[in-house]
Amino acid sequence: MNASAIRLCGYAGLIGACAMFAGDMMFYGQWGDGADALSGSLKVVQRADPPRLAIGGLASVIGGFGYSLGACHVYGRLAARPAWLRLGITAGFLAIAVIATATHAVWGSFALAVASGTPDASLIANYLSLHFVIGSLVGGPTSILLAGAIVLRRTDWPVWFAAVSPGAIYLLLSTASYLPAPFGAVMVGGAFNLAFVLFYGVSLGLPPRRPAS
Repeated sequence: MNASAIRLCGYAGLIGACAMFAGDMMFYGQWGDGADALSGSLKVVQRADPPRLAIGGLASVIGGFGYSLGACHVYGRLAARPAWLRLGITAGFLAIAVIATATHAVWGSFALAVASGTPDASLIANYLSLHFVIGSLVGGPTSILLAGAIVLRRTDWPVWFAAVSPGAIYLLLSTASYLPAPFGAVMVGGAFNLAFVLFYGVSLGLPPRRPAS
């Protein structure tokens, strides 16, 4: 991949992450401290207008497309060798894109069911939980492989960039119930997609140190 294509795919990943984050906020966005994101999300959904929730779910279309192209950005910034590492991390990012898209869409169905008082909401919640489990099983190993590749200099990112990897930022934000209002709830509630916003945003600001080889 040439530098322009790698950069364009990075912008696509950033746009996809922003779209997904916007969808999150349409679902359960609120101003408050970090603890509010965990305890108040369902109440926000119950009070939300169905059109707002439907628009939030549709964000998965743009987000999924952007995340998929973002995986190509990652591929372009990984060293060509070992090939298994490059392909494995890229496949992981593509799988995350697919799972994130599906999870976001199911979240939209769950939110609409909760807002309308449908009895099937609990069934959808169980189905949604399955998506979270699958996402963890894919995202965990992918994050570890990516961080390892960065630390071992098998990418054209500097070593410190491992601290900005999506897995590291997600763990930092998703457990930060201590964050104060008004932005604590936003950061904790949107942790997953904010992690990718930061990842792609910082990556685009870092020119390649050397050609991946």
